[in-house]
Amino acid sequence: MLPALALAPLTLAAVLVLSGLAKLPDSRSTHSMMTLLRLPGVVANAAVARLLPWAELTVAALLLTPWRWTFALGSLAAVLLFLAFWVLIARAMTFDPRPTCACFGRVGDHRITGRTVIRNTILLTLALVTAVVALLGGTATGLLAAFDAGDWAWLLLTVTLAAVTVLVLGTRGDQGAQGPQAGAFSAHVTSQQPGTATSAHKQAGTPAGPVADGLLVDRDLEVIAVGRLAAQQAQLLVLADCWCGSTMVTIDRLPDWRERLPDLGVQLVHTHVPWKEPRLHHLPGVWWDPGARVYSDLQAGASPAAVLVDTRGRVMDGPVNGVEAIEHLVARLSTDVLPSGAGDPAARARAERVTAPDAPVRADGVRAPDAP
Repeated sequence: MLPALALAPLTLAAVLVLSGLAKLPDSRSTHSMMTLLRLPGVVANAAVARLLPWAELTVAALLLTPWRWTFALGSLAAVLLFLAFWVLIARAMTFDPRPTCACFGRVGDHRITGRTVIRNTILLTLALVTAVVALLGGTATGLLAAFDAGDWAWLLLTVTLAAVTVLVLGTRGDQGAQGPQAGAFSAHVTSQQPGTATSAHKQAGTPAGPVADGLLVDRDLEVIAVGRLAAQQAQLLVLADCWCGSTMVTIDRLPDWRERLPDLGVQLVHTHVPWKEPRLHHLPGVWWDPGARVYSDLQAGASPAAVLVDTRGRVMDGPVNGVEAIEHLVARLSTDVLPSGAGDPAARARAERVTAPDAPVRADGVRAPDAP
């Protein structure tokens, strides 16, 4: 048997480990993915979402075992698993609008495209090759044991080539999404990142507390500080750092949240350039957080998250994590009186002094910032 066939089960094991580990910390995204893929309720539930990453890790472990029967069991499970993934993605290609898939948790681009189908086709083919190895009585470790020096050199070079391909294509893909101007602007924003708000409050002699600080970028690549944005009106910042199913559910619910909170600005803040997502092309109140500085400073936690910021730039509520937790926060804010300072006239007066009087007001109710 050709020693090179060992690459098929080894590749599958690596993919399953990556997928399982990526899903483990956030089963909610996996559950959202199942819902968006329109799976029946017996499958699309929280219990299955929690078990799926463990199943993937188990199959990966079976593919690396030295015993023929366990390797055969793992190869059969891999064929069934990747066949199911292929069918689900091919079916999702017919949906309108097309959903997202958190197949690798928060890793990678979650939009379902022709590339997703090609990727799953390759993985299914590798699973079938692995099944052939098992039928012929081989195992991945058995094939590795037969490697000579030349085979090990080929394996090392193959792994190196795969790593270089991921690094090169990943970098080019990010730049392509942002565009050269956005890439340069990211460096500009990072270089002008102000100090932490807590330190500023200590120097000013005011009580230290969580303060929203940092810079956001709009679709025209204009910059506004979070504090200045909030000075005009108390803001509910909905923060995301991935394109997982939960993020898509959040995008769908934004109009409803804005309608229920007329006295607050409701802004979507994404750590990736948000305008590459078709649903956000014309949606107002969408901001880019280059380098995830705002997300990190607010200690947002699991995505999506939400934080209420008053007109003094202080965090008055949150962060809360997950779509349902954000929903509960919106429900509470829609009935509660805004926290102290949220509508402070003095704060609004200070905002007017630092905001250009002739600055135009945008469609989302935010006064456009001065050009940097």
